[in-house]
Amino acid sequence: RLLQEDELKKLKSQKKSSEVRTGQIAEHFVPLLKDFKYNRKQARFLATPIDFIIFEEDEIIFMEVKTGNSQLTTTQRKVRDLIEAKKVKWEVLRIK
Repeated sequence: RLLQEDELKKLKSQKKSSEVRTGQIAEHFVPLLKDFKYNRKQARFLATPIDFIIFEEDEIIFMEVKTGNSQLTTTQRKVRDLIEAKKVKWEVLRIK
């Protein structure tokens, strides 16, 4: 019985890992989808903590791509909240 529980845990872990990898691969192709409503040439893939930043003519969009029932991570929720609170800055670092 214990062996079956261990095997079940292992299978669940493998399934979750496979879902994560599939999502990571799919993220790269999002700008090619017909449902992607922005100019794909203006989309930059960041991967972490958010997937894309998109530079439109009159706005900048931060986009996270999720598949299935996946949820935002704690870090992604913090980034979203900071953006929504307009706590975003512009800086220039000049190197001489």
